[in-house]
Amino acid sequence: MLAGLFLAAFLCWFILYRAVTVPGSSVWGAPITIFFILLVVFYLSTVLVRRTAYLGAVLAAAVLQSIFFAATPLHFALLLLSAGGVYYAMRNVRASLEHSLKLSFFNSFMNGRSYLVLALIIAITSQYYALVSRAGREVNLPTFEISRDVAFSLGKLYGRLNPKYSFFSSAREMTVDNYILQSQNAVVPGPDAGQSAAAVSAVLERGRIQLSGLTGRQLNGSEPVADVFVDFATRKLNDYFAVGLSQSGKSSPIPLFLTCVLFLTLLPVATVVGYAGTLFSVLLCGLLLKNGFIKMTVKRVQAEALLR
Repeated sequence: MLAGLFLAAFLCWFILYRAVTVPGSSVWGAPITIFFILLVVFYLSTVLVRRTAYLGAVLAAAVLQSIFFAATPLHFALLLLSAGGVYYAMRNVRASLEHSLKLSFFNSFMNGRSYLVLALIIAITSQYYALVSRAGREVNLPTFEISRDVAFSLGKLYGRLNPKYSFFSSAREMTVDNYILQSQNAVVPGPDAGQSAAAVSAVLERGRIQLSGLTGRQLNGSEPVADVFVDFATRKLNDYFAVGLSQSGKSSPIPLFLTCVLFLTLLPVATVVGYAGTLFSVLLCGLLLKNGFIKMTVKRVQAEALLR
């Protein structure tokens, strides 16, 4: 069981390393799966391993393995903090199992779940920060998606800051061609205005080329202009982080910002996965107890109370 715990932790750090540094690797599926497995193995170890000292040593070694994938002093310090949190979670679970009047795997596991999840989140985000902050290393960056309303707000602000893109401030619900005509003060010609039609066609063509260059995709004029602005804002934001990270030194705030985003993203995700891992571990322990792999005994205990 201790070997399985050590191996599960190693796979967790290795898969996280691949998710950050290897293009095309699984960003969420594989890390969440191995995180779930690590939680289950942890809970089973707290039940099956007798010696607390052995279990504590293996837990510390399992957490500290992450230093081999991202060796920085800050990461090592945060790993020590994470190892302390994991050890505290283990002590809480074992104390609840040993001293509860009625054996309840669920209640005992829940006593350590929050500390365990938080400690692992600290270790994961610390390794992520150590990897993305390394100069000269290509990493997989998260892709940010912006809603339509946010894109319009950013477009108006960007148009005021840069007069070249001032046409963003007046767009709303219309097609690309209609927006181009409105922004250029062009008039749609009648059926007999051949020369005017050619001029309008030239205006539309220039506008489509300009907007296509901003959004990074070919436009035919029938697209909703709101979607074009969303693509533009999303592309600009992602390009900013990509270029800024590739040119950043140790003083750049971009790695820290991305790490904070990851931390805030992991909090709800890890809470759900941690709860699911707890329930699955309770089910496994119940099956082991029912089939005799885990023994339960009834003890008489004495308790002190005030005489009233």
